[in-house]
Amino acid sequence: MSRFTRLLRELERRRVVRVAAVYAVVAFVVWQAADIAFPALRLPEWTLTLVVALTLLGFPIALVLAWAFDVTPSGVKRTEPVAEGAPAREQSSTLVTAAWLTLFAVVVVAVGWIVLARGQRQALESGDQQKLVVLPFENLGAPEDEYFADGLTDEITARLADLHGLEVKSRQSAYAYKDSELTAQQIGAELDVAYILEGTVQRERPGDPASRVRVIPQLIRVADDAHVWADTYDDEMSEIFRVQSEIAEQVAQALDITLLEPERRSLRRRPTQNLEAYEYYLRGNESWRQSFWPVAARAAADAYARAVELDPDFAVAYAALSRARVWLHFRGLSTDLSSALAALDEATRLGPELVETQMARGYYHYYGDQDYGRALEVFRAALRRQPNNAEALGIVGAIHRRQGVWDEAIASVERAVELDPRSQLLVAMLARTYEWMRRYREAERHWDRLIAIEPRNPSFYAAKANNILLDDGDIKRARGVVRDASSQVDPASVLVFVRVLLRLFGDEYAAGLDRLSLGHGLDTARYFLTKAQFNAQRNQIGSARAYYDSARAALEGIVGQGPAAYGRSAGDLAVAYAGLGRAEEAAQAARRAVERYPVSVDALRGVDLIADLAEVYAMIGDYDAAIEQLEYLLTVPSPISVSLLRVDPLWDPLRDHPRFDALLEEHE
Repeated sequence: MSRFTRLLRELERRRVVRVAAVYAVVAFVVWQAADIAFPALRLPEWTLTLVVALTLLGFPIALVLAWAFDVTPSGVKRTEPVAEGAPAREQSSTLVTAAWLTLFAVVVVAVGWIVLARGQRQALESGDQQKLVVLPFENLGAPEDEYFADGLTDEITARLADLHGLEVKSRQSAYAYKDSELTAQQIGAELDVAYILEGTVQRERPGDPASRVRVIPQLIRVADDAHVWADTYDDEMSEIFRVQSEIAEQVAQALDITLLEPERRSLRRRPTQNLEAYEYYLRGNESWRQSFWPVAARAAADAYARAVELDPDFAVAYAALSRARVWLHFRGLSTDLSSALAALDEATRLGPELVETQMARGYYHYYGDQDYGRALEVFRAALRRQPNNAEALGIVGAIHRRQGVWDEAIASVERAVELDPRSQLLVAMLARTYEWMRRYREAERHWDRLIAIEPRNPSFYAAKANNILLDDGDIKRARGVVRDASSQVDPASVLVFVRVLLRLFGDEYAAGLDRLSLGHGLDTARYFLTKAQFNAQRNQIGSARAYYDSARAALEGIVGQGPAAYGRSAGDLAVAYAGLGRAEEAAQAARRAVERYPVSVDALRGVDLIADLAEVYAMIGDYDAAIEQLEYLLTVPSPISVSLLRVDPLWDPLRDHPRFDALLEEHE
């Protein structure tokens, strides 16, 4: 009888094979249970790895114990030798062979587990992803139900964005094609996607949670305009969450994406049982899209507050409420930050695992208590779950700018823009970052891109003209940008966004500047300051002082209300004091702002405030102090360049200063 045959018989006699099979089944069950239960219990990811490692470690121990011992009615006792009277060498040989086979089995299982785990991780991290955009679903119902169709689109987009192997373009880019006449191929080429999900929505009775709703989605392959999948869902509103989940699952199936169990559970989550609360949540989202306007920001917060009032267990609405309230505080529209924290605490209690909760926490640390280090940790954690979250990538880039880590800022924002190519906020952030790093040609390319996206925004023309002055001081070309803007906007409105443009071209657009009013969409402080500086240029001292004083009153009411005041209003207040001839107050206000936000704490805001301080010193005649600030600004990323200093009339009084020309030559 061969040694291998004897070994098999001995393994069977000692029940080793049976123990191995039972152990493998039990281990698999334990792994599956842990994979389901651990996320629900909010245990760290390493705990699942620990369970797998312990069960693998226990496998050879179980085999050795099965070989050495036997369970009998009289108790556990050592297993009898191979055979009565068998030679000791034969017994030893069989034992050694069993040991080698056991070790081999352990190695195979361990290597298999490592390979599978690595393969799954590589699949999750692979850049070879399907690219898709969810276009706004067309509302076939009443016009007042537009928010519902948009909300449905957002929910489906959010569910798909959670899937590995799928890169979903952000809502901002998708909404740029709402009601577009472009073909699928044209949209696909512009957004660099292979598939488009679109559809129609119709609700029988607008705003009625008991109404029926019909959703007809269709998935289109861009390459040949083929309809890969389509379906019709006609259900009660109470089934709307199931409809959203099924659409996302069907899209994944059509794209041959295998859903992991945590993803499947996430797709099927039901955020609220209260459909009226859900209606308010969707209305809040509609207002939040316009939250750069104060009225819309307040409306969003009010709608979210009503949603959580109707359903105190609505975690996603609490997260949205926290974000809206933090934004109001940051914009200086509210002094109440504690209510934002209270909403965040509720979101954390109800749904700590939700990406929406993570984003709200990041918002709070970034815009609220301005703890940039903690904000960065939170947004990075969100990106580990959603690597294609353009908003999180953009804020990571913004944090890097404030930390003075400019190359990392560029990398993050570039990736965000790649994912969300039509986001005005992200493209503007990228352009401004290039500009501060004195990479002016790259910045100009992105200002051109913004003008193409939204040609009716005068601030984009102002930014491009200013960038030209920073680059090479070409006044003629900068003037051409302002002139070309006249086909889309009032060129006078372009000048109000950048003070150097007002100083250079104010006389050419005097009539337009005279006509400017608050009705042109300018905020009160900017309107008064623009009027003051323009009148000062024309030596209309009385009018200039009156406007400077009005600007002062408006700005004093803003400064101190929120942290954003020091990004926009503190420097303007110092300029208003300087225009009124209150030199000491102007210098104190500007220095106080710099002290409150030093560069070591905030490289972006700190440098901006130093530029305001240099301007104030030039206005009040403290030229030595102005030169000192300019020397610093030319050595760091900043909104100042040698070319700009050469052409800006603000610095004319410094041209006779003995250090001015040397300063420009040194940094040419």
